[in-house]
This record gives sequence, C-alpha cells and structure tokens, in this order.
Amino acid sequence: MVRQERIDSWLHSPFSDCRFAFRVLRKSPGFTAVTVLTLALGIGANTAIFSLIDAVLLRSLPVREPQRLVVFQWTAHNSPNLKGHYNYMSCPAANAGATGEHGCWFSYPMFQQFHSKQDAFSTVAALCGNVGLNLRGNGPASFVQGEMVSGGFFETLGVGPSLGRTLNPSDDTPGAPPVAVLSYGFWQSSFGADPAVVGKTVWLNNVPVTIAGVAAKEFPGLDPGRPRAIWLPLSISSQVGMALFGSVSGDHPSLQAGDDIWWIYIVARLKEGISSGQAQAAAGALFYDNVLDKSKELFKVNDAPRLVLLPAPQAISGLREQFSTPLAILMTAVGMVLLVACANVAGLMLARSATRQRELAVRLALGAGRARITRQLLTESLILSVAGGVAGILLAYWSVQSLVAFMSHGGFWPSHLAAHLDLRVLAFTAAASIFTGVLFGLAPTFRSIRLDLTPALKESPAALATTASCIPFLSLGGALVIAQVALAILVLSGAGLLVRTLQNLKSINPGFNTRNLLLFRMDPSLNGYQGPRSKSLYSELLARIQAISGVLSATYSFDDLLSGNSWNTSFGIEGEVENTSHATLGLNAGPKFFETMGIPLMAGRVFTPQDFSLPPDTKWEPAVINEAFARTFFKDRNPLGRRLTGVGHQGSSREIVGIVGDTKFLTLRSEIAPTLFVPAGGGEAVFEIRTAVDPRTIIPAVRSAVSQLDNNLPLFSMKTESEQIERSLFQERLLARLSSFFGALSLLLACLGLYGLLSYEVTQRTREIGVRMALGARPPDVLRIIVRQGVGLAVVGAIVGILVALGATRYLASLLYGVRPFDPPTFLAVALLLSLVALAACYIPARRASRVDPLVALRYE
Repeated sequence: MVRQERIDSWLHSPFSDCRFAFRVLRKSPGFTAVTVLTLALGIGANTAIFSLIDAVLLRSLPVREPQRLVVFQWTAHNSPNLKGHYNYMSCPAANAGATGEHGCWFSYPMFQQFHSKQDAFSTVAALCGNVGLNLRGNGPASFVQGEMVSGGFFETLGVGPSLGRTLNPSDDTPGAPPVAVLSYGFWQSSFGADPAVVGKTVWLNNVPVTIAGVAAKEFPGLDPGRPRAIWLPLSISSQVGMALFGSVSGDHPSLQAGDDIWWIYIVARLKEGISSGQAQAAAGALFYDNVLDKSKELFKVNDAPRLVLLPAPQAISGLREQFSTPLAILMTAVGMVLLVACANVAGLMLARSATRQRELAVRLALGAGRARITRQLLTESLILSVAGGVAGILLAYWSVQSLVAFMSHGGFWPSHLAAHLDLRVLAFTAAASIFTGVLFGLAPTFRSIRLDLTPALKESPAALATTASCIPFLSLGGALVIAQVALAILVLSGAGLLVRTLQNLKSINPGFNTRNLLLFRMDPSLNGYQGPRSKSLYSELLARIQAISGVLSATYSFDDLLSGNSWNTSFGIEGEVENTSHATLGLNAGPKFFETMGIPLMAGRVFTPQDFSLPPDTKWEPAVINEAFARTFFKDRNPLGRRLTGVGHQGSSREIVGIVGDTKFLTLRSEIAPTLFVPAGGGEAVFEIRTAVDPRTIIPAVRSAVSQLDNNLPLFSMKTESEQIERSLFQERLLARLSSFFGALSLLLACLGLYGLLSYEVTQRTREIGVRMALGARPPDVLRIIVRQGVGLAVVGAIVGILVALGATRYLASLLYGVRPFDPPTFLAVALLLSLVALAACYIPARRASRVDPLVALRYE
C-alpha cells in the first residue's frame, strides 16, 4: 500500500508541477513573453543553420546502402609515370596530413581488372566527365553538362529509374546504339516532365542518341555538389568527342586508352559479408602487381604504391568542401547567440526569483523539500524553453526558406538541394530546448536551494534582493551580464573582420575595367568546327557583334579574367642556361583583347590582325607579357624582343612584342601573377563585349547574331563581369551579412540583459535611493551611480570578450583579406559600438532612479 502511494505520488507530482508552473507564468505575462521571444530567437537561429548543415553535411549519399559503397584511391611517395591523366572529382587524402601523392583516377584496363574481382565486390562501376554536350532536337540548341559512366553504374549505386530504364552493361559495349539517361531535374526543366521523352532521339555533339529513361528524383548525381543533366555510356566517348578532356595530352580518352592514361573514377559495392579491409587486401594486391609490371613501370618499388578503399560518404565530398567552412562559422556564431539568450533568460529568472524568496521560504517552512523546490523551478524553466523551441521552429521555418532563396539567388546553394525541418532537425531543436531549459534554470535554482529560512521569513523582498546584489561584479546576475557582453564582443569581432574583408575585396582594382562588360561562352568544336573553320567563325561573329548598336568593342579569349580558370604553362628564355624552365600563367587572347578589357599598354605593342593569320611555319610567334612577368623573369633588363622557347604543350617559340599592365587573373584574392598572352586560335572561347549601355540589353541581339551564322551553336554562361565578381564574392557576402546579423542580435540580447539587471536593481534599491536623496544626494549623483554600475559590467565583459577574441579570431585567418585576425580598428569599432549601446541600456533605468520621490521611496516595501 505504501509502495502504491509512492508510485501515485511520483506520477502525480510532475503534473502538479506543470500546472503550478503554468499558473505562475500566467501571472507574469510580460516576463513570459520576453523570455519565450528571447529563446525563440536563439533556438530558431540555431535550428535554421542546423537545417542547412543537415542538408549539406549530415545526409547520406542519395544511393542505396551508401555505407557499403567504396571509392578507389591510390597513394604513393611520387606520382605515376603517365602520358596523361584527368581528375574531375574531389579526392581527399585517405589519411589527413599524409605526405606523398594520391589520386582517384585509374586507367580503363585497370578498371576491367577490378571488375573481375567477383570475390570481393558485387558490382564495380566507372565514371568520368564533366562532359560538355551540345544538345539539339529539343527546341533551340543548348549546352549541358553530362557524365560518362559504365553500364553497371546505376546498378552499383542502387539507383532506379523514375521513368523508362537506366543504363545496363549491354549499352556499354562497342557498336551498341547510343542511349542516354536524363536526370529528374533536367527532365522537368528542359523537357517539361513529358513522359513521352522515353524513346525520343536527340543529338549530342552531332551524335543521335536515344533517351532510355529518367533517373530517380532523389539522385542528382554521385556527388550531390556537382549535379549532372545527362548520363551516357563510356562506349560512345569517342563519338561525342568529350571536348573537356584537353588535359590528357590533347587526346580524347576512350575505351582504347592504354595503361598510361588514367581517366576513370572507380566505385564499387562490397559483397555481403565482405569487409572493406578484406576487399582492399584483394584489390590492393592486384593493383600493386599491375603498376609495378616491368612492361609498364608506372611506379617504382621505392614509391610504395598502394590502393586504398575509401568509404563513399567520406570520399565524395564536393558539398562538404564547398560548405563546411562557412556553415561551421555560422553555427559557431548562432551557438554563441543561444548562449547569450540563455544567460539573458537566466538573469531575468534570477532577478525574478529574488522577489519570490519569501514565497519559497514559506514553502520550505511548510515542509516542501529542497529537491521538490528544485524540480518546480526547473519545470518552469523547461516549460519556457519548450515554448521558446516551438516558437523557434516557426521562426526557423521562415528563416530556412529565406536563407535558401538568398543563397540560390547568388548561385551558392545548389537548386536541387532541399533544406527542410525533418525529424533530425526537430530532434536537434528538442535537444536544444531541453538543454537551454536546464542551463538557464540552474542559476535561480542554485540560489533558491541555498536560501536561509530565518532572514527570508523576516526580511522584505526588497531587503533580500538588495542584500543579494550589493556587490554587482561578484553577483551571479552581474556574472551573467559579463558573460553576455563577452560573447557579444566575440561574435561582433568576427563579424567586423569578415565585413572588412568584403569591403577590401570590393575595393580592389583588378587592373581592367569591369563595368559594362558582357561575357558568354561557346564551343564550336562540339558542332564539328575545327582549325581554320573555327577561326573564320569567330572573325565573322566579332564583326556582327561589333555592328550591334551600343557595342563599343568585342573580343574573345580561352578563359575570362576572375573566373577562377587558368592555363599554366612552362617556358624557357633564349640565352639562358639550357634546360632552365620557368612557369607562368597563360592566356590565349583574341583581337582587340587589351583594348576591350581596358588593360593599358605599358611598352611595345599589342596584337595586330596579322598576328592571328600567321603561316604555320612561322618560327617566332608574337607574345605579350604583363609587368609582373617582366619583373619576375627579366629584373631590370628590357624584355622587348626577347624570345621564349618551349611554350605550351606544343613547345612553340615566342617573341615578346609588348608589355601590358598587371591584372588580377584567377580571383580577386589571388596575387598578381606573371602572365603570358598569346594569340588565340579556335576551339572553346569566352567572348567579352564592351558596351556603352546596360550589357544585358544587347543579349537578344547577340543571340540573333550567333543564330544567323549557325542556329545549332549554343551560348552558355551568359553574364556580366559585375555579376561574375558578385557571384565570386557571394560566400564573403553571406558570411559578412549573417555574422553581422547574429552579432547585432547577441549585442541586443546582452544589452537587454544589462537593462533588465539595472532595472531590477533600481526597483529593489528604491528605498536606498530615497534615503540617499533625503540626505542630500542630487539626481545626477543617483544617475551616475546606476550608470557606473552598468558601464562597469559592460567594460569588464568587453575586456574579457576582446581577450577571448584575440585567440579565437585567428581561426578566421584563411577567410580574411587585407586585414589581420587582430585588427585594432575593428576591435576599437566594436568596443565603441558596445559602449554606445550599453550607455543607452543603462540610461533608461538610471533616469528612472534619478526621478524617485524621496517621500514615496521611504515608504516603499
């Protein structure tokens, strides 16, 4: 019977605690509303950023049983002896910090040998790309990114079709009819989700290809960070041309490529019951014997070549590489915001608990145990945190949609990647709510359970509160305010450095005029244009574009400036010690390139029309260098007329005819690098058009000019130079804006905490203030006392925050530009901002204190 009563009491007590907590909170609607709103801001911000982290870093690959999928990687002390290689996917080192070389590309014959290891793998697949494809037969010609895969690719990944069928091994045999599989997103956007697309014939690089099916909706590609529009079997690689394989010694790899051309990325699915270690031992022995074969000698024994099988989720890290740093910074910032919110609410509850000392003392005197009081106070905290969590979910839902829309608009967030509040995110929110409930409930609970009953029952609430807060710097409430200010300073310091970085990058002079410049890319080789025919097309197209109203000049080049793309080449200087080789950036530039881009000529001349029509047997072709090239390789000597040898893969000879001003090449962050300019030929190119009007207004006329020459030539990557720069700075802009927002939010919460503490102090010290004023204290004296107390707390918090920031901001060093992690102007500006806001927070309660009527105050209880 006694045991049953105890069980009933244990079950009944939580419900009683909740009912009582609701009644108590209902009696203080202002306190409850402020507390819930504060927690909603902290929990909502954390939930929103965690939703993005969940979408990018925590979700598994969109394949069946990704834990059984492995990626092949080789490691060695030195690189293999190859004729060429092609690497297009991320390939993180198997062991962080390991020395030597590693890669994830292999030869096709090696893939065939791995495919035969039926004792370790259930299926093995190969893929390669990014493949540029000119798509015709579905409206106007368009450019799409595809991927070449082996016939067992979809089977290995466990990805089925949403329409039709996927590729199978019979599609990947020589002579098989060319087929293709569309991605679900591309099928919707370009084919209008037409189910009749299966069996339709389209032309890819002038090759008729039958659409076999559409891949599953949730599968954008093996690497979600690099979605594909279309998949083709490896067997038709030689037919479609694979124009983007120029890095393999100018050859287009095909199934006939030998052991010394590595261009295949290999994934495999482990057999049931076979561990990764067992499979690695079996495949590793095969790899070792293959690469050390005397007839190939791809490695030497001292190179210690080894095969490693990486878990696919670890190896396929495109999204992780792109998003991990900014999201980690933002998660740290919002975590600090949550801590500030918790400290704020703890301070509010601490102040509120001081007014409940007599109530708690009476309950203790009537027999309530200290454990019961503790449970009651923690119940109130948990109810507030749950309410804050629910409100935070609503705030997070709106925030996530806004963040994704903002990031997608800037091209930073993949359009296919969904970020939503799923069970994992909701579990995170629930855990955050419980954590905050316990965290901010500890301070008032700790004070209450140490309550001394005798003075608590005798003294008034005001006297008790005044006694508890007589040393503000040592009081728990003061400590919480100091912690809030310190955290706010830390977040604001990081935000200030990121804002300074963005301003520095925006203020850079790249060395050429970025305004009113339209860019677009085209690749006539996908339509069969080669050599002189391609150059003739470009000459005619330039003439037509320059005739468009509003166009000042037009040119083309192999790469566009500030795109992140580059051509690295080696060369020698005639007259130097033989076999001395140098390295430089290179750019194939078309007619009027320097005039169109606004790059100044410093000496000599730029390219003339005759430089683009030299006979094939010309011994010394012209070249133009930038000032950095002249400084680096010629010091104080005059480089004009000097000759360069062994330039590029063909080892051409060049004579320097001009020097132009320095420009940023790769990105705004990159240093000015030595650059060699040579006359451009045919092939893929970027057109640059300088206009006197808004560049986007001439886009229809440009498209019309191209279609008049060949309506099967697609234009892609159409944008202005300003848009390209803005897109390249999107990560910096995102970090600067969000960190500033979170910093301002944490500062606001910290100052609200300061305001709340001082308001509580003024209320509880009303009688003391009345006595002071009755004894002759003037209102300015009272004002100074309260402001000094608040500013003192803010100063201590600022000092602590700056000291912590000095150590913490160094982790931002890789993201900064033109500013050091410890930047005195930034820290000074943050401290000044804090001072102004803290003074505003102190002034209102101080002003109220200075207006106390002594007669009223002396009667105050």
